[in-house]
Amino acid sequence: MTTQTKRKPLLSVRQIGVAAAFGGAAVAVMVLNITIPFAPGLSLDLGEIFVSLGAALGGPIAGVIVGFLKGIGAGPDRNIPPHMLVGFVWGLWYAYLWKFTVNRKYGKWIRVGLWTVSMPVYYYVFLLPLLFWIYATFTLNVEWWPFFTSVAPLVIPELIGTTVITDIVWLVLPDKFAAPVK
Repeated sequence: MTTQTKRKPLLSVRQIGVAAAFGGAAVAVMVLNITIPFAPGLSLDLGEIFVSLGAALGGPIAGVIVGFLKGIGAGPDRNIPPHMLVGFVWGLWYAYLWKFTVNRKYGKWIRVGLWTVSMPVYYYVFLLPLLFWIYATFTLNVEWWPFFTSVAPLVIPELIGTTVITDIVWLVLPDKFAAPVK
């Protein structure tokens, strides 16, 4: 008699729902060009809010899907790989943050604090270097480092806006809804 083990699916129905909802929202704000202007010629890309939250709540594989969908919305040639990368990494990071803080006194505050101080890593270690390398190398045909160092500081207001908005979401969301979905 053979015994078959039931394989767990790569994504649960809830994770697929999170990926679809947050990815759809990220595509929508990109396609509809919904931004928050903060300086002449500069605006907050609301799509990053959906990528970071969708990856956190859905997990790394859902984060890849959200990142893929976000990347489709604007310049897919340069946006899809970096957003899939941050979606995966942020899904792992938030799962760790959740496990580390869920049963601690002031766990929500610790989690939000760690989220806040790690958001520059999201932007300046994972997202922007790859995005700007692809853009500089394949689209503009310019050297990456001078391009990165001249353009990356312009993203600081977006980093701050994304961090503030996601922090507010984490603070108002009850823990039962802030947990990564299974």
